[in-house]
Amino acid sequence: MPTAFQNLPDLRGKVTLVTGASRGVGRGVALGLGEAGATVYVTGRTLSGRHPGMPFLAGSLEETAADVTALGGLGVPLQCDHRDDAQTRAVLERIAQERGHLDLLVNNVWGGYEGLHLWDERGQTWNAPFWEQPLSLWDEMFGAGVRAHYITTALAAPLLIAAGGLTVNISFFAGQRHRDTENIPYFLAKNADDRMVQAFANHFRPQGVSAVSLYPGLVRTEGVLLAPEGTFDLSSSESPQFLGRAVAHLAADPGVLERSGQTLVAAELAQEYGFTDIDGKQPPSARASFQE
Repeated sequence: MPTAFQNLPDLRGKVTLVTGASRGVGRGVALGLGEAGATVYVTGRTLSGRHPGMPFLAGSLEETAADVTALGGLGVPLQCDHRDDAQTRAVLERIAQERGHLDLLVNNVWGGYEGLHLWDERGQTWNAPFWEQPLSLWDEMFGAGVRAHYITTALAAPLLIAAGGLTVNISFFAGQRHRDTENIPYFLAKNADDRMVQAFANHFRPQGVSAVSLYPGLVRTEGVLLAPEGTFDLSSSESPQFLGRAVAHLAADPGVLERSGQTLVAAELAQEYGFTDIDGKQPPSARASFQE
């Protein structure tokens, strides 16, 4: 399963945690860390098989962990619903018992996307006026997203401080501005996630811990690839593993504390650090398309 890759960072001996890694971006981040040699704890609700609520999407924690190990790292699957604080606490307690520190936390878990790319009722109303959208979308975005990122980071803080580590919130350009009929809970949740990173950085900086937000472009996740033909222009899209390579380079950068509190873009980091996607290409940054 290894892929050709130049300028590979060395994360051997590093302990990492990626939330929401059964599939999608989280899985890709885990693989990017695995090929750099890291120990990668991966969490999510689907330990094996397929998630009962989303049987149309392949992917499980056991599959992700096995692929991380095949790439040269060590994958450890831990089933966890991050809406449940007790389950999140149990994950961090296990890492503390087994490793004693945490070099990297990647807050990727999120809610509210379920069924979006199948163009079902949720997909059809994604950009509708907010009063026509499911009211549950707010709680899903903030509960399984923003709140989960806050709680996980708070519980991981002692382990991150012990390592002088890094926390990365996976976010998106949508949090920078709201346009036309774009989804309001999504905009507000991503904006809150970015602001939270700035606040994390203020608290963590004296402890030598870094915190950044990281933006992908259009990612070829399992859900995106299931969308009806023509829904997305995939010509400049990124593999999920591309974002993992960006995270791996950040984790290996001895000067990452200087970036703390910043919002970064994976495609721009590829230019700076000199890495490519799994197809050997460097996708362009989507920053310009989201600017005023």
